[in-house]
Amino acid sequence: MELIKRLGLNKNEVGNESHITVNLDICKNCIDKPCTKVCPAGTYEADKEKILIVHYERCVECGAALFACPYGSLKFKYPEKGISYMYG
Repeated sequence: MELIKRLGLNKNEVGNESHITVNLDICKNCIDKPCTKVCPAGTYEADKEKILIVHYERCVECGAALFACPYGSLKFKYPEKGISYMYG
């Protein structure tokens, strides 16, 4: 089965609380915000003032943003519900 079709079988149940925390005191000094560029799910975006907005419900738990963050301002724990992989 092709990757795109397999990804379409994933079921994501979103919890009520974010599993991602950001140290905004550190993050505000980051100009490029690489987390917004590497996240395949669009979990991270910066507003007009370059303040990071986290859409935790979009996260696919790949960890790309954690590695891309040059200052270590992102913290992650696996969410209560997470993703259920349902490959056929």
